[in-house]
Amino acid sequence: MKLGQRLLVFYFLILGLVGWFVLDLVFGQAKPLVRQSAEETLVDAANLLAEIVASDAANGEIVITPALRDALNRYAGRTPDADIWGLKKSRIHTHVYITGPAGTVLFDSRGQDEGKDFSRWNDVHLTLQGRYGARTTRSDPQDPSTSIMYVAAPIRDQGSLIGVISLGKPGRAIEPFVQRAERYLMLYGGLALLVCLLSGVLLAWWLSRRVNRLRRYAEAVANDERPAPPRFRGHDEIRDLADAVTAMRRRLEARAQLEDNVTLLTHEMKSPLAAIRGAGEILAEEVDDPALHRFTDNVIHESIRLSDLLDKLLAMARLEKLESLPAHKSAVSISALVQEWQHSRYALLAEKQLDITVNEGALQAEADTFRLALFNLLDNALRFANENTTITVHVEAACLTVTNTGPVIPDYALGRITERFYSLPPPGQERSSGLGLAMVSEIASLHGGSLKLENTQQGVQAKLILPE
Repeated sequence: MKLGQRLLVFYFLILGLVGWFVLDLVFGQAKPLVRQSAEETLVDAANLLAEIVASDAANGEIVITPALRDALNRYAGRTPDADIWGLKKSRIHTHVYITGPAGTVLFDSRGQDEGKDFSRWNDVHLTLQGRYGARTTRSDPQDPSTSIMYVAAPIRDQGSLIGVISLGKPGRAIEPFVQRAERYLMLYGGLALLVCLLSGVLLAWWLSRRVNRLRRYAEAVANDERPAPPRFRGHDEIRDLADAVTAMRRRLEARAQLEDNVTLLTHEMKSPLAAIRGAGEILAEEVDDPALHRFTDNVIHESIRLSDLLDKLLAMARLEKLESLPAHKSAVSISALVQEWQHSRYALLAEKQLDITVNEGALQAEADTFRLALFNLLDNALRFANENTTITVHVEAACLTVTNTGPVIPDYALGRITERFYSLPPPGQERSSGLGLAMVSEIASLHGGSLKLENTQQGVQAKLILPE
């Protein structure tokens, strides 16, 4: 799935969840709000009618006069023909009944319940106790649409409670208002979701278009093309990323050019150096003058040093071109590699009368690069080790430790000893190229490990730590 599609799906999921939550909340409150509004109106109407009925009371009793009965009946039969915000109201739905102080129905606008005992209905029962009385009752217990909401008000004569008047509003009368509110919510909610979705599509297209321009630019750079850097209006993260990619491209091009030049230079210099060394060796056999002999020895020695430097430069260039090592690693035997190194450095070891001790062990590593790292660590230990001492190679878990007895690293050099071309001279010898430990550090980084150099009481300890 492309980035624009991911953004759109993620945006739409969040929008849908938020929209569903809001609409569900509003839908859940629509019917209660309409019922609350209707209840508030019934409370006002019930109290108004209670005062009208109380005006005809006599001797502390409710008197249903013919005029009052006739008025209430005419009220129940009215046809208001009202247009309430687009909804037609053609009849009166309010049910009115009046009870005495004992809860007996004295008047019923429907003419069905007069004489019945309503003292146990909540609206009458609570009002007779001096509290707010209201109830909702279904005429058909199995049908929620037949519910009727009743609100009662006390009828008082000179402060004494003489009866109750109760007004009922059928649920069917307020249902059209609830349905209309829900329709409006669905309509406007759907339009809002559609507008937000279109905005999300536009945003995803705009972002993916900018990212695709940057992607095409990076692909062209990877294919060794020289495209013009993409131009973006405004200052945002994508423009900053484009500038960073452009800067990275220029630095990589400069680095690649430098590496190619170094590789070409080292290759081209190998043949002349071999010729100079051969000529020096031949010349050394032909001359007898001690001064000339020292001169030819110096030529041979420096050509060997320069050839060694070129080899290390080539190895360093190859390492720096690697982005990572192959995923497959094998168990490399340390003792076998140390023996191979001893055979190649036999003359130097014999000259300084050095011993090598190594324990049996293996490390999971890429064989060729690890061999190069181990040989450089041992060469460095050989150069700085005192005569008649021992170089110790120890393997434990994922750590290779090479320890020699000799001069320690000065404090000022500990933090720079693995830098390229930075080196310290061994006692009585010349400086090295300063590339050996730098190569070891680079190899450790390619393995995802590290190189640590520490001073001990007798000399220096180098730890090559590789992840298991």
